Amino acid sequence: MVTVQHLIKKEMENNPILVDILQQELVNISALALKLQPAITKEMGKDVKASAIGMALRRYASETSGNPIYQWKFPKNLEISTKSQIYEVAIEKSLGIKKILDHLFDSIKRQKGEFISFVEGTYEIVIFTNQRNKKHVREAIKEYTITSECDNLAYVTVNWAKITKDIPGIYYRLTRALAFKNISIQSFHTVGAEMIILFKEEVLVDAYQVLGNLLHNKTEL
Repeated sequence: MVTVQHLIKKEMENNPILVDILQQELVNISALALKLQPAITKEMGKDVKASAIGMALRRYASETSGNPIYQWKFPKNLEISTKSQIYEVAIEKSLGIKKILDHLFDSIKRQKGEFISFVEGTYEIVIFTNQRNKKHVREAIKEYTITSECDNLAYVTVNWAKITKDIPGIYYRLTRALAFKNISIQSFHTVGAEMIILFKEEVLVDAYQVLGNLLHNKTEL
């Protein structure tokens, strides 16, 4: 016989994010019960009170409280670094990328502190570099359509051990922690085992603190 408790268990198993926030007591159970009420009522084929769903949620949370969704710790001695004054621009993908690259490598001095990175996606090409190189980039892409552009960004980079890429949810824990602190991510890239997250410069200190505390296992959030 199908019961509300069975349906709640099924819903939780299909939505591990709900399990995560439920176990950490980060969600109002009454509000979650109201959110789930239409789906549970449909499955049961009859009206189900939100109070009954709430009771089932509390029982599920109690039964799974000893089995946290994330039992692993971040590796020790992770290298975390920051850089500010970053310019990022995205253009529509074009066959002219070699022309753009040639122009930039000819015009930007490859000295200490200078960098330029490219990410080629299915529909766009993203370029990010030192803010002072903006004029060179704009000159190189003047014939192309800009889809987005951000000045004065900053980034946090993390150099992972290769094995961490096989751990489910490793990036989610970082983005979740930032979201809970109301910190927006402007761009997110991975290059091999290196992760690069770009932010508006004014939130860099807060972002670095949030990520640093999490990656050094100083918080369970």
